[in-house]
Amino acid sequence: MTTSLSRLAGSLRRSINRTRHGIVGVVLTLVSAGAADAGEALLFDRLPESIRKAGVLRMVGDSFAPYRIVGSDGKTITGIDTDLARALEPLLGVRIEQVTVSNLPAVLAGIDTGRYDLTTGPLLSTREREMRYDIVTWLLSKPAFLLPVAGGRKTSRLEELCGLRVSFAAGSISEVYLNRVTERCVSMGLPAAQPVPLQDQNAAVLAIQSGRADAATSQLAVGLYLQQQNPGRYHIQTDQTDALGILNLGFVMKKESGLAPVLLEAMQRLFASGEYVRILTKSGLEQAKAPAPMLNPSSK
Repeated sequence: MTTSLSRLAGSLRRSINRTRHGIVGVVLTLVSAGAADAGEALLFDRLPESIRKAGVLRMVGDSFAPYRIVGSDGKTITGIDTDLARALEPLLGVRIEQVTVSNLPAVLAGIDTGRYDLTTGPLLSTREREMRYDIVTWLLSKPAFLLPVAGGRKTSRLEELCGLRVSFAAGSISEVYLNRVTERCVSMGLPAAQPVPLQDQNAAVLAIQSGRADAATSQLAVGLYLQQQNPGRYHIQTDQTDALGILNLGFVMKKESGLAPVLLEAMQRLFASGEYVRILTKSGLEQAKAPAPMLNPSSK
């Protein structure tokens, strides 16, 4: 009992020191103390000192449904990012502040300079990327290619994309998948897919709506969401053999900042409680759920 009271008192002192963040900080700290009394370690104490002092974790991303959906006021953000942030706050004991920027380069530049602490991504885990950043994976991806139903082209096999104009967000996982499709086309003696690189996922989808491209590459989760939100408007072609691979996507943060192992444990708790699956199911993305979060899996 004495230990519990001391822990609660320490938590309250930290809340008082962070009064500029208001009642939210107090509530989050109390919830975290409650978790500790239930037998779980208080993750707040293991966060990097800069985050503990600020009482806020700054999470950045571009406008990318279903992860980050910016409201008509240009400020309100909903989507999976927001649901994850609200679920992680009581575990970490700090407020999570969401910020949107124009594109992926701006996201990574903000993390490099320390302006932001992390992005949920979800970004592809690769050995090269893990040399520069820590990545905590939380989602699986397989290739999905969107074709507008109005265009009259409905594929049944991945090879039917050969020779088509395919749009994608340059530098994203979609580019990796398109390159693999092209390799398959060439190996089968078929014409290569014609790449249409664009700034982001939104631009890639707009390209098939305008006729600039015949198909758009996306993460499976994004394709499923767009299909759910626009019934009868898109046909989705996936890799029927899974030969192109299923990849790990995740949070990205500065290398060895001290945040990654704490976030990994917080995500493990969300997986164990069932909250993670609930968040994905809410957006119709249960097909993309990962079996467990991992830290830098491509480097192991």
